[in-house]
Amino acid sequence: MTANEKYEVITYEENIVFNFTLPEDGKENQLSKEVTLVWDDVLEKFLETFTQEKSYTIHLFKHEKEKNRFIENIENVTEEIIDQIDEEISQKMKFGFDYTSPTYED
Repeated sequence: MTANEKYEVITYEENIVFNFTLPEDGKENQLSKEVTLVWDDVLEKFLETFTQEKSYTIHLFKHEKEKNRFIENIENVTEEIIDQIDEEISQKMKFGFDYTSPTYED
């Protein structure tokens, strides 16, 4: 990488959905939350994958270490959101539940 090149990270927003069934009524419920995800490929592949218009942000960093820290922060926030939703679902349950992990397009 030359001195003028930058490290690029593409991020986009995605709505993740948590499906669960409350034991008392047996009905399937959903909780959804919007999170920021990191695209691990080049912009051209992003545009090919998401044929519909999906907004994205390109972040540029001078150093790989900064880029990696940025990605780690996004992943940590996403994990925290998932943990919060898991806790919220657990609070709704009394005697266990039928739960599927979050689903989202990647």
